[in-house]
Amino acid sequence: MTARDHVGEPQPVEQPEEQPDERELLRDEIEQVREDLGETVEALANKADLKGQVHGKVEDTKAQVQEKVQEVKEQFGGGEPAASSNLRGVLGSPVVPGAVAVLCAVLLLRSILRGRR
Repeated sequence: MTARDHVGEPQPVEQPEEQPDERELLRDEIEQVREDLGETVEALANKADLKGQVHGKVEDTKAQVQEKVQEVKEQFGGGEPAASSNLRGVLGSPVVPGAVAVLCAVLLLRSILRGRR
């Protein structure tokens, strides 16, 4: 028999006992890479979500304004009822949140454009 006669026959390969451990390590490593990739994709999606970022910034600014209003009320002992309702009327009008939203959008776009340069 020549070497050519045995070419088509599979040769039994002895596998070391450590191979399942290596396979398990590779599976663990693959799983970790998948988790890292998922986190990266999620971070990129959040970064690309300009509408969500602007909405979040508007909500933060609203909360800050409400805190300041509360501080002013506390400083002046609640003030006169007419002054309080006037302040509430101004802050409750659609102009103020709209202006805050526009300001936030402009600042956000400006920072994004600066980051690309």
